[in-house]
Amino acid sequence: MTATDTSALERSRVTFGGVFASEFSKFASLRSSWWLSAAAVVGLLVFVAFWSAVVSDPTRENVVAAAANGFVACGLFVLLVGAGIATADHDNHAITVYFAAVPARTPLVLAKVLLAAIVGGVVGGVAMLTGLGLSIALHGGGADLGDPEVLRVLGEAALLAAILAVTATCLGLMFRSTIATLGVAIGYLYLVPIGISLVPLDAFVLFSDTFPGKASDNFFALTPDPSQLDPVAGTISSVIWTIALIVFTTVWVKRRNA
Repeated sequence: MTATDTSALERSRVTFGGVFASEFSKFASLRSSWWLSAAAVVGLLVFVAFWSAVVSDPTRENVVAAAANGFVACGLFVLLVGAGIATADHDNHAITVYFAAVPARTPLVLAKVLLAAIVGGVVGGVAMLTGLGLSIALHGGGADLGDPEVLRVLGEAALLAAILAVTATCLGLMFRSTIATLGVAIGYLYLVPIGISLVPLDAFVLFSDTFPGKASDNFFALTPDPSQLDPVAGTISSVIWTIALIVFTTVWVKRRNA
């Protein structure tokens, strides 16, 4: 092999940075990406407005609760964003091309996961920040964005949004359908833990509390509920479950035909 051939081969090698840049370009080129991201923010703000009108007492708990309840709508749209990152390639039948370009497949999976984490975290963080700001304004005060506990809630919201997006992307790579992904994600995050907790044994109840959907119960609480995992333990268990799902998805994609 000549020096010219070697140089050309090195330039043609797929790099993770190149794969990630390609994934970001695809994401940014889809109108649905921007519409769903915007809907996540707007949906939270709408909930904040309604909640603040009903519960107008300007306490710190009420201010944060308005934004926390609005996160339900935000989380649903974030799941759709994450699912879209994975299923768009299947919808337009381009997945075989991308698998041919990245035959190892692992960089492609990790690039999608990283993109989902970044987009989910940014969208969730922006939505929660604007929601808290709106809640403070509508309540006429009651809380301060510089309050350490309020900042913790904001950080936990961004983390949870990133976890939701990554979860949907992983499930989307396995199920290849946005609707199926959304259904399985809701089941995995919220319904399965409820079913496990119904077993009348303490070990099963504790195990059900580790699922991201249940482990995040105290993320938005200024005074954590002692019957649930505290925010630190909830963060650790949620991250562990998410890492395990990423590993499983990577193996699944590598072994399955496009």
